[in-house]
Amino acid sequence: LELPFLLLFFVMGLSLAHNQNELYDSTTSAIINLNPMNFQTQITNNRAKNIISFVHFYKMDDGKSKDYKNVIVELDKEYEGMFKIAGINCKEFRDLCEKQEVKEYPSFMLYPPLPAPIMKYEGKITAKHIISYLGKFVGNKAVELNNNNIDSFLSEHPNLPKMLLFTDKKTSHLIIKRLSNHFDVRYLYNIINRKKLNLV
Repeated sequence: LELPFLLLFFVMGLSLAHNQNELYDSTTSAIINLNPMNFQTQITNNRAKNIISFVHFYKMDDGKSKDYKNVIVELDKEYEGMFKIAGINCKEFRDLCEKQEVKEYPSFMLYPPLPAPIMKYEGKITAKHIISYLGKFVGNKAVELNNNNIDSFLSEHPNLPKMLLFTDKKTSHLIIKRLSNHFDVRYLYNIINRKKLNLV
């Protein structure tokens, strides 16, 4: 074989060996496999950009992470783009995990937008419980409309499109909260409680 082909096989072999050390397959999901080279750009720097990251610190032989994998994959598929989901093999990148003050495996850490501190997630490992926890850290620029402010809302900013959510719930839907942060300059997001406006 010529040298270029040998090099290609060598690189492919290294790539395959590395993937065997990762719990998550980044080719089939948006879950990021972290390492010392990308942790700063993927997690730390994004905290200043209002991006919430949820990181699974694991060892392949910790006895629980392989069982939790399906939950994290489900979380990523259901809420892709709303949160940054990542994993890191702490047996392979021990120094980085220790730098993040992670000493137990598996551990799940939340990296919320600044200035909130980094937190350890201690709830149940289900997609429902995790998303309920993460949702608390999503900023909300949507405004609840009522009989006192609906007329002014409809007349203000006539050149901007307006999005209304009709709901009986007391809190904003997670998607609306997230959208209100990303598109608040061009769109106005508001919540209408149908009962308060006597619409039902």
